[in-house]
Amino acid sequence: MTSTYFPTEHNVDWATAPGSVLQRELDARGISQAQLAARSGLSTKHINLVIKGHAAISADVAVTLEQVLEVPAETWLRIEAKHQAHHARLARDLTLDHLAEWVSEFPMTDLVERSIVARDDTIATIAKKLLRFFGVASPAAFTKTWLEPQASYKRAQKFTIDRYAIAVWLRLSEVEATKVVATAPQYDPRALEAAVKPIANATIKPLLAAFEEAQRILLSAGVALVYVPEIKATRINGVSRWVQGHPTIALTSRYRYLDVFWFTLMHEIGHVLLHPKRGTYVDYTGKADDDADSQEAAANTFAESALLPREYRAQVASATTAETIIQIAASVGVDPGIIAGQHGHLAGKWNGPIGRLRVRGDLEDAARVTN
Repeated sequence: MTSTYFPTEHNVDWATAPGSVLQRELDARGISQAQLAARSGLSTKHINLVIKGHAAISADVAVTLEQVLEVPAETWLRIEAKHQAHHARLARDLTLDHLAEWVSEFPMTDLVERSIVARDDTIATIAKKLLRFFGVASPAAFTKTWLEPQASYKRAQKFTIDRYAIAVWLRLSEVEATKVVATAPQYDPRALEAAVKPIANATIKPLLAAFEEAQRILLSAGVALVYVPEIKATRINGVSRWVQGHPTIALTSRYRYLDVFWFTLMHEIGHVLLHPKRGTYVDYTGKADDDADSQEAAANTFAESALLPREYRAQVASATTAETIIQIAASVGVDPGIIAGQHGHLAGKWNGPIGRLRVRGDLEDAARVTN
């Protein structure tokens, strides 16, 4: 028996009820509901309920229709499933209009600038896009997944931060990391430890070139390094976390000083090496009292040693001229601004000729100029 109506699946309008598709098929074949009932062994009442959309096409009914109409059971079931999913989405969308208060918590300017939402989107559309962006089904699920873990983030308590903005930044960093880890080998802590010195030596290069080299070196150790521009009120310098089984480090250009940028990277590498089972994210602002947190203090010590070996610390602390700092930087093999930053930390002096060695820069600006 050949169908004269049945559409190919890619032309099926999933908003159309499966029963309507069945009725059109019967009309095309000149078969009445009563005749279908007689041929199928199904009751006329049940067929009428299916056609009117009051009863779903079950697996048994689909197999029966396959036998009688020679339309595969899988086709009927896909039409039924997709039709139900379509209407479930419509029903869910009706609830999204009531999420205006939740939507208002997010940094809308940043969401628009980063193409997460559009400026002229309705509240319902924004809510739908946000839920999809964060990979959650509801605001309650968003809170549990993205806000509650922030209680254990490390940050300077004197700063006011926006938890929703932090969630956006963390998700953006996760998205970027997912692109990188797709080609990453298995994480190798020994390779990561060996990567520290080459990364420190790369700091003498222009910022973008140095960052890309650090990315390549870390990726060979199974670690993803990404850059995500800061979102206002997050006050994040860097975060280390695990994404798809790989350690991931995400950085911003907060403070715009390259010594802070490279110190943050080494700080997060320290966390990955020293605290591999740590499940929290770290917000290193550069001004927090990290001594109150043993893991933060350990990561700071690691970063200091990675950029300035201990045998040079006394000499750096007592330095009085920029020339001395430049000479020490050449001996260590890092950018002089990094040593100048360590001098400021050790001696408490951030101005003058030595302070002017600290270079300001923004990775986003560097990439824009290069491109």
